[in-house]
Amino acid sequence: MATEPSILTTGLFGQVEVIRRRVFRLALTILAMTIAAYPFAAYLLSFIKQPLPGPLTIYAPLEGFLGYLKVSLAAGIILTSPLMLYELKRFLQTVCRLPARSAWVGTGVAAGLFGAGVSFCYLVILPVTLRFLLGYGGDNIASGISVSKYLSLTLGLAAACGVMFELPLVARILHRLGLVSIAFLTDNRRYAILISAIVTAILTPTPDAYTLSMLLVPLIGLYEISIIVLRIVEYRQPQHEED
Repeated sequence: MATEPSILTTGLFGQVEVIRRRVFRLALTILAMTIAAYPFAAYLLSFIKQPLPGPLTIYAPLEGFLGYLKVSLAAGIILTSPLMLYELKRFLQTVCRLPARSAWVGTGVAAGLFGAGVSFCYLVILPVTLRFLLGYGGDNIASGISVSKYLSLTLGLAAACGVMFELPLVARILHRLGLVSIAFLTDNRRYAILISAIVTAILTPTPDAYTLSMLLVPLIGLYEISIIVLRIVEYRQPQHEED
């Protein structure tokens, strides 16, 4: 069975060429899946719209068409996720030097965490955020949102939550590579909160403090979960060594 070439055997330029081919293959697959998903864009848009307590509006001639394209692209990325996960598995095997089974476990954990983040956004953050933002004007302002603005908000928040929920896995990978330790994470907790606030402000598609806080609090919680995960890993390591 052929093994994935390492950085030492292929060299830096060889790795760049490998990455270029993989990115090109992923891009072509996303394009094909986007085209395949376009006929179902209306159904997908109605599903994404469910957290919104009202209709969507169109303020430009092409806005509806571009909205369907955005939804189809998001569906294309989701449909391409199995290939992305396979590439992640190869990355974990190569860079982190994990056996195939551990790499598959890490890939499954990554998929589960991202799905949990998207679900948390769709079921918790979006309904609360939309009710707050659209009801901010009270009876004096008629609330409404365009298709493009709504998709930018929902898809942006969903992607941000999915990425945020990967924090425990990222911490585990960095810990395995020897780049971070439990002491480092605990000693720099205050700086981590500051960086989390900055990252949340960048990832949040809206500038309001309410949406930012809705993302910042879970991110801080995920940071603490990462420390707990690393403590469990270090606690179990001596037992494996004794076995």
